[in-house]
Amino acid sequence: MPNYSITIEYDGKGFAGWQFQPNTRTVQGELESALQILNSGKQVRIHGAGRTDAGVHARGQVANFILELQWDVEELRNAINGNTSEDIHIHSCHLVSDDFHARFSAKRRKYVYHCRINETILDRNFVWRLGWSPQIEALQSCADAVKGDHDFTTFSKWSSEVKTRRCIVYQSKWINDGDFVIYLIEANRFLQHMIRYLVGTMMEVPRGRITEKDFVNLLEACDPKAKIAKAPAQGLCLEEITY
Repeated sequence: MPNYSITIEYDGKGFAGWQFQPNTRTVQGELESALQILNSGKQVRIHGAGRTDAGVHARGQVANFILELQWDVEELRNAINGNTSEDIHIHSCHLVSDDFHARFSAKRRKYVYHCRINETILDRNFVWRLGWSPQIEALQSCADAVKGDHDFTTFSKWSSEVKTRRCIVYQSKWINDGDFVIYLIEANRFLQHMIRYLVGTMMEVPRGRITEKDFVNLLEACDPKAKIAKAPAQGLCLEEITY
């Protein structure tokens, strides 16, 4: 049976995250409902490259699924778009090898986090409205410490099901972009809430609540009970998956 991959953009505001939950609106659930219609009423399981949290957006989420019949990829893309809501859009669809898995075949995942430094409200569902301008040098000093192979126990939601909390971070940088300060991070994998904990806690440094050294100590402590800050969901977007 043919295996397809799709690249998905979605506005996470109206969803309780990517992962399917009964009696709750999720991105995975809505896509599976659409695919079931296209699969003669038979259930289709879709696998995403990343399990975004409630309120988190995606511009380049990737997922794969198997259908019983082979479709023209452009017709399939249009059919999925025609059976999903306006806050989900499929940008591309491809026929892939049988062993392709959106999550396990992925090599890198890239996220961006937008913080608005002025008081404009029109994009409030897609940014963290700081309303002040943080010192970018202090933020970058913390971001530099994140790069490399680390145990991110301090900066992740504790779960006994997670076997390892080590992640390799390839990019970690803050960008000053006029009305925004933007955090870009790329890694082989991410833990639950990891980026939001990193952003929230890094922002405590220019606020004067902790020092850059304190941030590094938190990272090195690997302490699931450490006191850290959490950035809101709406500023975070999954940008790209690399295979």
